[in-house]
Formats: sequence, structure tokens, C-alpha cells
Amino acid sequence: MKKKIWISAIVLLVLLAILFIPIPSGVYKDGGTREYSALTYKIVNWNRLTENGIYTETKTYWFPDNFKSIDELWEEEAQTMVHSFSATVVELSDDYVVVQPLSDQAEAASSDRISFSIRGFAQIGAQVNALVQVSYTGYIRETYPAQIDAVSWSLISMERQNYTGQWLDPENITTLSGNFSNDLVITEIYADCFIATPMIPLPFSEVKINGEISEKWCVGDQVLVEYENYRTSGNRMEADLLSIETSTFQIDPEACYKPVIYLYPEETTQVSVALELNGELTCTYPAYNTGWEVTAAPDGTLTDRSGQTYHYLYWEGNVHTQWDLSQGFCVKGEDTAVFLEDALAKLGLTRREANEFIVYWLPLMEQNPYNLISFQAQAYTDVAKLNISPAPDTLIRVFMVWRASEDYVNLEPQEFSTPERRGFTAVEWGGTGF
Repeated sequence: MKKKIWISAIVLLVLLAILFIPIPSGVYKDGGTREYSALTYKIVNWNRLTENGIYTETKTYWFPDNFKSIDELWEEEAQTMVHSFSATVVELSDDYVVVQPLSDQAEAASSDRISFSIRGFAQIGAQVNALVQVSYTGYIRETYPAQIDAVSWSLISMERQNYTGQWLDPENITTLSGNFSNDLVITEIYADCFIATPMIPLPFSEVKINGEISEKWCVGDQVLVEYENYRTSGNRMEADLLSIETSTFQIDPEACYKPVIYLYPEETTQVSVALELNGELTCTYPAYNTGWEVTAAPDGTLTDRSGQTYHYLYWEGNVHTQWDLSQGFCVKGEDTAVFLEDALAKLGLTRREANEFIVYWLPLMEQNPYNLISFQAQAYTDVAKLNISPAPDTLIRVFMVWRASEDYVNLEPQEFSTPERRGFTAVEWGGTGF
């Protein structure tokens, strides 16, 4: 009898151990997360690398969650994590806010515009161009503007801080000597530099100018900047400030601004590109000479004979034509981003191509009461003929003509037919305003 009792006790202890005593069951290459499992629960010592640093937390997951994989548990964990970032307010209403993440924040890689609801939040006295700290849970939803579930926001002291991010890719920097000047729109201001976007098309879409500027300059100011020690990497440029003054730039209605050409062959291919322009080229990158000769990869990376790589071919020029404005759209300035996102998708641009289009033109358009917008077809292709060899199977050319308007104008709307991308695809977008 005693023997049976002992056997029963041992079996019970073993069963209890299996049910309730966790044993090491995994170490993950995510930063060092460790997992301990029993039959009824699981303990996870999270030590996971995220875009905002290392997430460290110890959590217990009871039946049936203990049978979920580490990736499934992380999906749930990420929904409860609180993330924070610094941003500039670009649009503000009673119910929602649209902000632009500062360029050294991880969220800036997701979108240049992020919106969130402020219903139920206490008033913090924020205004457009104010610097704020935003906290949110879950993921950034990929719309435009992107969306988050904010849990709080607060004003950041207007005392300027030093820039702490890495602006250029140190493995791929091109340097030019001499002094240069450009018209820019200030988007961020730090104690030791400022960030801006070009008012006229350039081979890069973002500029970091090193040097302290006066307190009189604010985000949104249009400035003429002279600089030296010009360095570029990808679509970014960095330089050192020589002088800054108010810009008097006006859009030239005869100029074709920032047409850029993307090439997507089905396999790595030597490609020649030439322009027949009824006008004059004013700027190209890489240098045009008598045409571009590049090696194009299926992902769109272009490589010239010297081994330098590019995202696209860039040109700017003056053309002699009359734009066709018999059809188009009249769009509120505040609705321009949403309109362009929808229109560009219908015209055949990918999300990345459309994003590069929008972030270039939006600063010039969104503050206007209205924008008259027309996408040109024959009026553009007749004066800017594009010759590509070998000939692409699909050619998409998007050229926008627009002007600001104080009043609503009734236009006959354009209809779009979305092209199907087949085989070797070439894409070009550009525009002009007046």
C-alpha cells in the first residue's frame, strides 16, 4: 500500500513539474530573447532589437497563449508597446493633427506625414510649425498621410538642440568643391544646422546645411542659401553654410521641373537614354553630355561607367510650348496630398515613385487656397521626346502642370487609364507651375 502511495506521489510531482515548472526552450537571435516553457504557461524574457532601441520586458503567457510562436507573441506585444518620436506640426484641427517626423527619427523612414486623432486629449497650445513629442502604440499604417494610434502628445521646448542623426551614407558619398547657392524651404531647425527641401528641382530632395542660423528664421521660410563643401549620397545633400537671406524665387512657367527617369529591366541591361527637347537643358544629373549610358538592374539601380550608382536620371530644362489646361482638377490646398496619392496611382506610379513626386511638389502647393492641376499628354511628349534603347515594353510618363488659385474654378475632369507594367518598364515624372 505504501509503495502505491509513493508511486502516486512521484507521478503527481512529475505531472506538476511538467505543468508548472518552466524549462529553457529557446534563445533567439533578435537581441537575446529567452523563452522558458511549461505545459500550462510560458515565460519570455524579451530582449529584442527594435527601430527605437532594445525592448526589455519579462512576460508570462498562460494557456492557450503559451503555445503561440515567438513571432506571434511579438506581434501581440508590439501592439501594446509605446513608441515616441519628435515632429513638427504641419496641419491642425479640433479632431486630428498631421505632423512631419524630424529627419533623425525612425518614423521618418515610414512617411514624411503622419496623422492621428486628438479627440479626448487635453489642449497643449500647439500651433502649426510647433515642435511636439508624440507617443503611440501599435504600428504605423501605410496610408498617406500615415496613421497611428496616439496615446499622448506634448510640446517640446523651442530651445534648439543639436542634430544627432547620420545624414549621409558614409559608404557612398560624392564631393564637389566650390561655392553653390539654391532656393530652399526650411523644414527643420537645429542648433547646429537646418534641414530644407529645394524650391527648384535638384538631383536631391532633402538638404542639410551645417551652421547656426538666427532665431528670426522659422520652419516654412523660403530662403536663398549660399554654401560650400557640397556632399551627396542618394537623394540627400549636405553642405556648410556661407550665407542665408530671404528667397525671391518665382516659378518659371516654361521650365520642366525635375523630370526624373526610372528604368526597370527584367534583367541587368545596358541602357541608352536620349532626349529630344524643344528647348534647352538647364541641369542634368548624372551629366547628360550627348545622352545617358547606364547599366540598369531590375530593382531600378542605375550604374554609370565609373561605378557610381543612382536611383534615377534627372533633367531640367526650358521648353517652348502652350500647356493644355482644357481639362483638369481644382483641388483645395489642404487636400492636395490625398488627391495626388490617388491620381498618381491611377497614372501608374508605384508607391515609392509617387512618394518622391509628392514630397517634392507638396510644400509648394498645400498652403494655397486651391490648386488647378492638369496632367499633360501630347503637349508634353511633343516637346520632350524620350528615346530609350533597348526600347521599353512599358513607358509611363507623368507630367503635371499646376497653378495656385484664390478661388474655386470649375474644370472638366480628366479621365485616367492605368497602364499595365509589362516587361522592361521605364517611368518618368515631372511638372511645372505658373
